[in-house]
Amino acid sequence: MKKAFSIILSAAAVAFGATACSEIEDGWTDIDSWEIPEPELDYTIYEPKTYSFNHPCMLHTRADIDYTKAHLGQQPWSDAYTKLITNTGFCNVAYTASPVKYLARLDAANWGGGGGRWDDAGLRDEYYPGIHNNYTNFFRDCAAAYQLGLKWQLDGDGQAAAAAIKILEDWAAVNKGLLLGAPDAKKWANDVIDSNEYLIMFQIHQAANAAELVRDYDGWGNSAGFKSVVDWMTTYFYPFCSRFIAMNNTDHWWMNWDLASMTAILSIGILSDNQDMVNEAILHFKHGEGPGCIMRKGVLGVFEDPDGSGEMLAQGNESGRDQGHNTLCASMVGAFCQMAMGIGEDLFAFENGRAIAFAQYVAKYNVVIPEVGDSYETGSLSSTSFRYSESSLPFNEYTYNGGIMTGISGAGRGTIRPGWDIWAGYCNSHNIPGKYVKEMAEQFRPDGGGGHYGSSSGGFDQLGFSTLMHYREN
Repeated sequence: MKKAFSIILSAAAVAFGATACSEIEDGWTDIDSWEIPEPELDYTIYEPKTYSFNHPCMLHTRADIDYTKAHLGQQPWSDAYTKLITNTGFCNVAYTASPVKYLARLDAANWGGGGGRWDDAGLRDEYYPGIHNNYTNFFRDCAAAYQLGLKWQLDGDGQAAAAAIKILEDWAAVNKGLLLGAPDAKKWANDVIDSNEYLIMFQIHQAANAAELVRDYDGWGNSAGFKSVVDWMTTYFYPFCSRFIAMNNTDHWWMNWDLASMTAILSIGILSDNQDMVNEAILHFKHGEGPGCIMRKGVLGVFEDPDGSGEMLAQGNESGRDQGHNTLCASMVGAFCQMAMGIGEDLFAFENGRAIAFAQYVAKYNVVIPEVGDSYETGSLSSTSFRYSESSLPFNEYTYNGGIMTGISGAGRGTIRPGWDIWAGYCNSHNIPGKYVKEMAEQFRPDGGGGHYGSSSGGFDQLGFSTLMHYREN
């Protein structure tokens, strides 16, 4: 690996530039012979790698699938599988997709009524009631395709695989990506008309994982239909994801925004065997300038656990914002690391387990006492509902998005999200204590997925079913 350098124009350099002309005789100097001072080391830069794509190799490898199949008659896999196949609103071979031409995730106050903004964007002809939130079609269909893909892999249900493929191909045939301003629009020409559209990218890694699960059904991975799905993702979504993580280098958009695009890029790259995309996503995680980087803006401090567990805790970018988003980040970082594991890159262990320390911090603050159980409503809890006090979470004050975060936020504390057995499973299989992620996973085990956690985006921004696919015995 190499070191990157921060090039800073210091006051001394400016002063030298202003007086140097008095030292040059006869209008000439041998500048090439001057000694160049060694710049101060700033942060580590990692080299791109060449990865092996032994499909399936995204969230689930062939070894993962075989492990789960071998344990379906045991707990907790048995209950987890029952949770999947009884989720009949989604894991249903009769499920049909509802694709839309352009995907939108827009503020209802500005875009819900078909007002003048649609004219400014040159989109009057595209408007219909409800278009501003039609991404809900997408998150439901992605959840269904993924769950049907799991069923295919775990019990060989060809009807489930065919149904998942039809969902994906229907979207590829109809959808033209995000709703953008018209080329000749007064505003937003060829651009997103609301930055919230970038959050639609949460669903891209879900669609890609569904495609990865069914690519081996009846030769679909070598078919024109598969190619159409890959081309659709690559053409209409990858460019916006790449653009977003490149521009998100200020203190404006939060960590979860970066993670939405990073998981999308990584998943499209794996699906299409594209080394450049995979490296783009992974290197952004390692040394990027945005909050998706675990070494820079994504983690604001690493601490020894004050409760004496001997483990490390890492304060994340959204810890002072609210726990709804903080737990979302934990789910997405887990998915990102697990997808990288599928191609041989262990990001869980990267930089002394920094990602695990991040998840541990989130889990410790949000895990409830056993008496509360796992079916509470977020917001119904009191300070005595939680296993650990706020004072047991070290916190570095920071400024972000125009606000000063003086302490960990209690807003949304106890938010329920699936995915914790990704973290616990890794810790179990690698002999890592993982005290807090294991407690969180145990609280919700077996977890479900889309359809089990409400009808809003919070229930669908992560795939879930981590107990089924990632639980590992100690």
